[in-house]
Amino acid sequence: MPKHWGTVIGALLGGIVLAIIVTVVHQVWFPWLVVGGVAIVGLYVTGLRLSNDSRWPASAGAIGVLGGVFLLAQRSPGGSVLIPANDAAMFWVYGSAIICSLVVLWPNVSFRVRQ
Repeated sequence: MPKHWGTVIGALLGGIVLAIIVTVVHQVWFPWLVVGGVAIVGLYVTGLRLSNDSRWPASAGAIGVLGGVFLLAQRSPGGSVLIPANDAAMFWVYGSAIICSLVVLWPNVSFRVRQ
């Protein structure tokens, strides 16, 4: 179990905010913003993974990103969709899922001497 619940909750909320921002703007300049958004997600989850001894904050950040993307991909009651079925949307959805999975599941690499 995580020792620092504040870090885990903050990582979850940060992932949700990141998912909202990138989802809203990913259709504007097709190749650049969606590639930048996936790169930012990768850097965010990697930073969480490297700055903590456990996987909990990185997992929470990844869950926040992927949960936010999933919720924003649903059809609203008015019928509008923020993530349509086109190339930019598929790259955003699958790219963020793949990069989050790779970062969270990557084995621990520690350069500290174990005693």
